[in-house]
Amino acid sequence: MKDKTEPTYDDAPYTEQSLAQLALAATAQDLADFLIGFVAVWRTSEPRPVEDAARFVRRAQELLDRAVIVQKAGGASWEDIGDDLEITRQSAHARFRQAVEEWEVAVKRPIVTDEIYGITGGLETRTYNRMPAGTATPDETAAYLDKWAIAHAQADGRDVGERPVSGGLTRMDPLLELMTLTDRSSALREEFLAPPPHLMAEIRERAAVLWERLAAGPHPHRDAKKYAAEEREKAATYRAQDAHAKAIAETQTPDQHAGEHARRWPKEIYGPYRTFPDLATARDWCAHCNVWIGTAAAARE
Repeated sequence: MKDKTEPTYDDAPYTEQSLAQLALAATAQDLADFLIGFVAVWRTSEPRPVEDAARFVRRAQELLDRAVIVQKAGGASWEDIGDDLEITRQSAHARFRQAVEEWEVAVKRPIVTDEIYGITGGLETRTYNRMPAGTATPDETAAYLDKWAIAHAQADGRDVGERPVSGGLTRMDPLLELMTLTDRSSALREEFLAPPPHLMAEIRERAAVLWERLAAGPHPHRDAKKYAAEEREKAATYRAQDAHAKAIAETQTPDQHAGEHARRWPKEIYGPYRTFPDLATARDWCAHCNVWIGTAAAARE
């Protein structure tokens, strides 16, 4: 009887350690290209080698930060990092703690959308990725680095294989990805006093897909189908909450909506409630509820 193998999914995200390794590789490639400028003796009227060398040192520090993040993602302790650098555990922690914490925050919630009141009037929505360069689009970066590494290896007469970078990256299995979704839910609750329902719905919908995969895999989880159904139900509830909040907000004036906040949370300050007024339509954006206020009311006036 043929042994069943675990399926792989191209839509599964890469593991945290693989993303950290990719960020390190991208930084190393950028640094290597930067150093080419030091090899040729340029005949310029105003050479600035000191300034260029200082820029290199700053980039080299970033490379070291990335290397520490890779080892931390792989389970290394601060004592291990300190030993490699021949410094104390406390010194290693003090030196690299911020870089590691920024990485961990970005991994938990990489995509962030800001609603900003523009200087020309009206609301501006900006979505950005908090992950470092090279990891926002990992497949594209890995493909580019594959070509870069192969070209340089061929020039030196070395063989690094067909996929020297992408071949070393690992995607998450469904169980591991489910754990990361738990972290993302926690990150949303830390960031928002009331997490936007549509963001929570996206997490629950993805969790349902993962449980369904576990149910259909070669070693199905006993309760996977039940958990998938529960996640679908939670997602539907969040979607309904999102639609309900938007529908109510459209019939309210900004003052009515602010009064609703005061009634529901009399002892808490969940504001500002009217953060981003749109001067063109007399609508407001409620940063807490993540909805436009007064859409239908403004249309009737």
